[in-house]
Amino acid sequence: MKLTTANIVVIMVAVVGISAASTYALTTELVGKPIGNGAMMLTGNVKVTQLDEFGNVKAIRQSDNHIVGQGMEMIISQVFNQMNGTADATTRPVSHMEIGHAGEWELLMNDTDLREPADDTIGTCGRVAATFANVTGPATNGFGAASIVQGIKAGSHTQCQVANWGTESGGPNSADCAAQANVTAQAQFTGTNCAGALTIDEAGMFNDAAAGTMFARNNFGGVVLNAPDTLQLDWEFTFTDS
Repeated sequence: MKLTTANIVVIMVAVVGISAASTYALTTELVGKPIGNGAMMLTGNVKVTQLDEFGNVKAIRQSDNHIVGQGMEMIISQVFNQMNGTADATTRPVSHMEIGHAGEWELLMNDTDLREPADDTIGTCGRVAATFANVTGPATNGFGAASIVQGIKAGSHTQCQVANWGTESGGPNSADCAAQANVTAQAQFTGTNCAGALTIDEAGMFNDAAAGTMFARNNFGGVVLNAPDTLQLDWEFTFTDS
């Protein structure tokens, strides 16, 4: 099973046990109150840019983001208390990227490492600390107000009141208002550390500088990283309450 973030929908179902005597009261209470569907989506993509010594673009590769099974466990453990799986007993954020050269192997849910990390062949070409940024938009309560309301409203609806999530100036629950956050992660690998007869064609994100757990893995059309070159990885994530 392949977990691709463009199709990830996390559904949380609350199972409530009730006695037979209270069934009628519950069902009659719900009459006329339709139950809506809610979903949290995480989408994204990866861009690989090869730059020469002068900063000119030599090659660009781009592919959909792919979060592995252990990466999903990491998300759950960050959000819910005491929910760590066996993949990683320590809750810690994603922090590093790594590149590899095994070819464009299939992306699998149970991937735990790159097929052939570049570091195995070139010892100086190890993981690189990534730089993360919240690029949602104008900061309001940690989110971007412009991004939150964009594309949500229609017809005569007015804008959501940012201070009151899920409401509009027209009154409580007069329309849906979804939150959205956009995060980027970037890392650069230099030809000085990674030069060699290697065709770089896969990359991964991890929560440790050398060990830890893989969060995501992607592959792409290969590029040869020469001594003066730089290989830049840009991961983009969009979290939306759709």
